[in-house]
Amino acid sequence: MIGGFVIDRKFSVLSLTGGSCSLNCFYCSAKYIKSMLSAPTPEELYKEISRLHARGVKGFLVSGGFNERGELPVKKYLPVMRKAKKEMGVIFNVHPGLLDRETIEEMRDVVDIVDYEFAYSTGAYKSKGVKRPREDYLKVLEDLVDYGPKYVVPHLMLGLPSDSDEELEDVIRLVASYNPYLINFLVLIPTPGTPSRLLKPMDVVRALRLIELGHALTGGRTSLGCMRPYQIKEELDREVVKRGIVQRIANPHHKVVKEFNLPLYDGCCSLPEEYLGEFKYEADN
Repeated sequence: MIGGFVIDRKFSVLSLTGGSCSLNCFYCSAKYIKSMLSAPTPEELYKEISRLHARGVKGFLVSGGFNERGELPVKKYLPVMRKAKKEMGVIFNVHPGLLDRETIEEMRDVVDIVDYEFAYSTGAYKSKGVKRPREDYLKVLEDLVDYGPKYVVPHLMLGLPSDSDEELEDVIRLVASYNPYLINFLVLIPTPGTPSRLLKPMDVVRALRLIELGHALTGGRTSLGCMRPYQIKEELDREVVKRGIVQRIANPHHKVVKEFNLPLYDGCCSLPEEYLGEFKYEADN
């Protein structure tokens, strides 16, 4: 089954740091977190979750900016997230960055899904600019798999100029060796106001070849994430559906939705199958 995922009325995205981030990523420079709802204190996070839940929101992506070590400051928010989960039964998906093992273990009974940006290739690591060794990305992945929440979804960025296809293939094989629930592929968007603005979008044929490798190595447990350039979006979306090389597409192109009659879900594309029934997209709600 191939499904499309859109965040509309049943899911919401919250930033624990407002629009601020200590990193200056090559393709973001904090631009992508500025559109998120701000919840900069535990009290405000609980208040925002309660307000949105009363309006029908059932799930939350908890994200925000990172410190210089590439960490989302989620630890101090876990108690109120635990309280909200117990009282409201909401689902939490966290974009945590490079957390320590203690925090990862604390997330087990609070967080349902971890979207983990695995910036391990040369280009991805350089683009993040974190002040710690590249190998920490692998160590944190291992800790997440061994000690963290049930569903861990590594995210791999394609289209960075310093990454060769050969290196990306090695990274895909490495991630697949951990038998993740899902591998999510992103394609860099040349973003105005960032150093990436001068790049050309990644060639679709190259992207498809790498996604096909992930599909083959994971038995089909792959998804196409929300970041991909509009210039290639329709073609890329159509081809991954035709070839059957992903299970999920975030924000699928409207022509592809219509052409293939894709079922739609209201939430992150990382949502486990056990939750999909609660998050069917309802156009009239």
